[in-house]
Amino acid sequence: MKRLLASQRLAFRIARREAWRYKGRSALSITLLGLPLLGVAIGASAFDTVTLDAEQEVEQYVGTNDAYIEEVYPGLPISQHTWDESYPWWDWEDADTDEEPPGITEGGILNQLPIGTRITPYSTWPGSAEQAEVETPSGIGEIGVIGYDLSHPNYEAAGFTYLEGSAPIRDQIVLTEDAAAHLEVGVGDTVTFLAGLSGEEHEVSGIVEIPWDINGEYAIASFFPNDTTGWLVDTPEAFTPEDASALNEVGLTVWSGALLDTPPTTPEGMYYEDPMDSFYLTLYALIVVSVVMEVILLAGPAFAISAKRRTREFALMSANGATPRQIRGVVLAGGILFGIIAAVVAVLIGIGVVAVGRPLLEQLVGHRTPGLETLPWLQGLLVLAAIATGLLSALAAAISASRINVVAALMGRTPNRKGSKRWLVIGLVMVAGGLVAGFAGISIWNMPLMASAIVLLQLGLVACTPALLAVTAKLGRWMPLAPRMALREAGRNRGSAAPAIAAVLGVVAAGMAFTLTMAADNVRNEAGQERMLPEGTASLVLYNETEEYDPETGEPIGDPDWESGLAESEARLAQHLDDLELIPVNAVGESQTCGKEADFREGAEIWCWLQLVRPDENMCVYWELPTETEEQIAVAVEQARQDPHCDEESDAYGYGMYDVPATTDPAVVAAYTGLDGDELDAAVAVLEDGGVLVADKWAVTAEGTVVFTQEVSEMVEEEGTASEPKVYEVEVPAMAVHKDLLGYGGVMFSPGAAELVGMEPSVWSQRYLIETSTPIDGTLREAISADMRAKLSDDSVSAGFSVADYRDTETLYILLAVAGLCALITLGSTAVSTGLIIAEQTKDMTTLGAVGAAPGLRKRFAMWQTTMIAVFGTLMGTFAGLIGYALIREALNRPMTNSYPFETLYGWELPWTSFAIMLVAVPVIAAVGALLFTKARLPSERRLT
Repeated sequence: MKRLLASQRLAFRIARREAWRYKGRSALSITLLGLPLLGVAIGASAFDTVTLDAEQEVEQYVGTNDAYIEEVYPGLPISQHTWDESYPWWDWEDADTDEEPPGITEGGILNQLPIGTRITPYSTWPGSAEQAEVETPSGIGEIGVIGYDLSHPNYEAAGFTYLEGSAPIRDQIVLTEDAAAHLEVGVGDTVTFLAGLSGEEHEVSGIVEIPWDINGEYAIASFFPNDTTGWLVDTPEAFTPEDASALNEVGLTVWSGALLDTPPTTPEGMYYEDPMDSFYLTLYALIVVSVVMEVILLAGPAFAISAKRRTREFALMSANGATPRQIRGVVLAGGILFGIIAAVVAVLIGIGVVAVGRPLLEQLVGHRTPGLETLPWLQGLLVLAAIATGLLSALAAAISASRINVVAALMGRTPNRKGSKRWLVIGLVMVAGGLVAGFAGISIWNMPLMASAIVLLQLGLVACTPALLAVTAKLGRWMPLAPRMALREAGRNRGSAAPAIAAVLGVVAAGMAFTLTMAADNVRNEAGQERMLPEGTASLVLYNETEEYDPETGEPIGDPDWESGLAESEARLAQHLDDLELIPVNAVGESQTCGKEADFREGAEIWCWLQLVRPDENMCVYWELPTETEEQIAVAVEQARQDPHCDEESDAYGYGMYDVPATTDPAVVAAYTGLDGDELDAAVAVLEDGGVLVADKWAVTAEGTVVFTQEVSEMVEEEGTASEPKVYEVEVPAMAVHKDLLGYGGVMFSPGAAELVGMEPSVWSQRYLIETSTPIDGTLREAISADMRAKLSDDSVSAGFSVADYRDTETLYILLAVAGLCALITLGSTAVSTGLIIAEQTKDMTTLGAVGAAPGLRKRFAMWQTTMIAVFGTLMGTFAGLIGYALIREALNRPMTNSYPFETLYGWELPWTSFAIMLVAVPVIAAVGALLFTKARLPSERRLT
């Protein structure tokens, strides 16, 4: 044991001295190991800093008040099962859920609590604030308005802090910091409110901060609308479980710091385990495995090249009695040492970055943090992971160092290495094994198999690299001197070039897999959007702003002045657009009764469900099969995939018909369907014949018609239930158009067909298509939108301008950012690896100088070496990324395959911009960088022996 410890001490002493002797090379190795660790360290500390535990969260929202209460079933008893969150789990307690809650007032709440209790209206959800239009320096804008009386001490106790000024009095208001910045006002200035508070000016008395919503734009005053969700409670004595029970008895949930330790209760039969939890846990585990692999592949070249440069040193050790095990121990000690240093430096820098950037971090997450927190257990795991990663990164180099030819190394000779075919076979077997393990792991949902697939695929490609280099080196005979030297040097010293290529491979593979996943997800999101108009189509929408509503139907009372609103909006548009023409769409929507009032009792409440139905012969087979068990569902879905009639999608299923065009105008038909020529004429003819256009081709019968069913029922007041529905059928002429248009409803009516099926003109809005000779670019679009948002002279109508745009620019920016980050890391690893290789080739450069080589040869040689590493690494990394995405795609699609209507699955959407950055830009930039930064002067002649 003592001898073993002594041997380990010696190995670490040698590793420490070697690291100190070659500081630059050691720094590069530590950097390659530490960069990914730094990202994890920053992420861990940032996550722990911004994530609030139950105690911190209740303190931030409730402050020193005793509780926050919210009415969920006012006036009737509930059972609250969790006590550590603002939205607790609760259910009815022996109550008839159809019973109308009697309601509760503030007085009723105070009756349940000790005398002297204070309660104030409060919300823990920022979205509860109403929006009001205000004058801004650039025109008209919106901010939230909250009806709090900030003179009440409960709000100060909740953490509301004045950054400037004081509480408002009379008609004053306070603003949050972001609202004040948006309006460019301060304490003592005035704010003019427009919509809803027409022309009212209010002086700003203070700037306040809400700790849990520091980015919110709000104006607060007691006279604003009070649309809060609950109350803050401050009792004269300590809040007790008995107080909470009393509040539960009248339908209120309770969130209190005094009750955080109250254990949750689980009603019998109510336990539910989300199957997606295990799915996400598996994905997280695979991400961890992928990150570890990338670190190993990124840091491995430094150890491999360093060990190769120390060949003579290892030979001397071996000649003096060192065993292969001891030599391996020396190299592995270096890996452990570098791993520890990299982890410690990464953790310290990561914590420091979060400490300095905490104010910015708070702005990003939108709430104050209780202080810097570091997630110590994860930082400790990070150190252990760094040690393990350092060991794994140095493992290949250690094995290679322990197998050196002592005589050849002492004589300064590099023996020819053979066996590339063997490694090629091994690599191909590993790649094949990785594919099999991956798809098998997905099929049976086994995480170890999927993790093995990631490891085997990348290591298999690395194992194939030397053989590919040997083959590629033969191409040098047809190339000029510099590229010929670079290719032959790579083929001769595959032990140096292969790890460098592996580093690039790992980074590109991870980046490509992530980029492909994001691109496919973006396509899925766009597929789920409602596409009522083709891309780029401009439209004007007038909205009904009537404030009086029918209490029974919920519809507005009275008609707004549509004509004046249209005239004023058209005048505003004409200021920006030439040759303007507004084409009415004549939108209609489902009515509550489908026009069947005469068939039911007078004054009865009638409900109608309108549906476009397919003929029996065109129905999807899924609806005819049993689907009671998971096995039956799987069988039904599989048969649905074989049936061409089963083309329904969940994104467009069951949304009903609203804002549907009802017209025969060819311009509107062309805009909504994209038809032209004879097809457009045929569609218009169908509409003029009283028919409809539909996006579901299987709904059209052999006779060229479609059938709508109207399922109408009457509410029986005495019983509180609906009557047996009456079903009506309406058949009209029809024509099928492209499936992706006409919106979720998938129908365009003629006015006659709309009347037949009981559709009614929209009372909420009117839409007009815009035709103009002026191209509408992004700048003009913003200018028109800002102009149209300004209030119209008639308060009953407002206007909106839009251009159909289904692109997700945010995802595009993320894809470019990921590609840029991967490109940066790839360039860095290429530069480091090339630098280490060139440093290893000092003797070759000296020989070239001795025989009279031109000074620029070294620059060109370095450029071609860099290009070769970048091209090889990016090509193989792209291949690995494509295979990796194939596995990820199968894993993501798996939970969505056994459902109908079909989900939009992850497909193969190739992000060509990212491909161009990785496959073209990175090699070119790497080559230019090597050409610019490599010294042209060759080493001086000197004796080498």
